[in-house]
Amino acid sequence: MSQITAVLEKIVKESLRDRVILFFTFAIPVFFVLIMPFMWGDAPQELMPPLKGGLCLTMITFMMMVAGQSNLAGFIASDRERGLYLRIISMPVTPLKEALGRISGIVVFSLLGAGLVFIVGILYGAEFTGGTTDVVESLGFFVLIMVASTGIGLIIASVVKGESAATHTGIALTLLTAFVGGMFAPYPMLPSFLQVVARIHPVASANASIVYLLQGELVSYYNPLTQWQVILTIMGSCALFAAGVAMYSKLCWRRR
Repeated sequence: MSQITAVLEKIVKESLRDRVILFFTFAIPVFFVLIMPFMWGDAPQELMPPLKGGLCLTMITFMMMVAGQSNLAGFIASDRERGLYLRIISMPVTPLKEALGRISGIVVFSLLGAGLVFIVGILYGAEFTGGTTDVVESLGFFVLIMVASTGIGLIIASVVKGESAATHTGIALTLLTAFVGGMFAPYPMLPSFLQVVARIHPVASANASIVYLLQGELVSYYNPLTQWQVILTIMGSCALFAAGVAMYSKLCWRRR
């Protein structure tokens, strides 16, 4: 447990000290929460609070994706460049515990960011219509988003060399997912093949499920809580995480 805690503290401290990380992870989602409503000039006023709520939820998802896919990959690549793994490979540290420590640090950092985005959204007029059961279920989908995002981050770190390359690859995948997965555009506006992507990509699907639970179909534009889609979201998230941990343990911890 001490191994996990030590790595967790390292990740959180480094994240909070890095202005670039704070900008991309915290400031960008907050910026979209504040600016995007100005683009809804034709929307009826009574729809603005739930639309702002849906935007707030989506930006929390976006923030978690940046943290899991970009920040995590960047930290690992940076430590590998400094030769950290060559030094600790002979120490009594297991790859699994070290990976869990990194992931736990990203989770704690993401919780801070989620709290910030949520507070800004509420102060800006966001409203949520879901009940207690819906809130609990949505938390489960947020967990799946974190599981999938950190899994992708571990995969990126395992195959992309260099801190800058790994970080920017994570950012690129985050933006790509947001655009093709219906997070930055209403689901009905997507071409039919991108609607399929939005339903099968675990992060995009989980985000749509959260918005549907807390805001209803008026904001999510479709019901993502069909049995097959929920099962696919869970399996996809777990598969990405398992693949990430396996690749990280094998490729980042091998002797060079």
